[in-house]
Amino acid sequence: MQPLIRTYQGHTPPAIRHVVETADVLAVTEPEVFRLAYRYWYDRELDTGWLDELFAGYLLREELPGWVRNFCSRVLNLADVGQLDPRDFGVDRPRPRSGRWLDQQFTAWLTLGAFVVYLLFLA
Repeated sequence: MQPLIRTYQGHTPPAIRHVVETADVLAVTEPEVFRLAYRYWYDRELDTGWLDELFAGYLLREELPGWVRNFCSRVLNLADVGQLDPRDFGVDRPRPRSGRWLDQQFTAWLTLGAFVVYLLFLA
């Protein structure tokens, strides 16, 4: 399965590529990668407010916590050698990407775009 970001690979920082590839391998969203990584690293759930803060830093400033980097490395290394079992990382089963998922992604990107436009031009 090819990562979704493959056409931009030459211009994308490696940390961002790893998150996208991990999401693709596990068939989850990028925010879900943060959630799974936190649960894997700290053995508890990630607060939604903090997830929003971390994910905004990831999108806007390319900041990535060490525990997300570690999680992505583990998942991608196991996938490379054909030993990845998503259940080991809290994913019950890979979910197919449905039209609803695409609608949610479009809405999320549209909202982020509107926020950036607001910050740049109206604030």
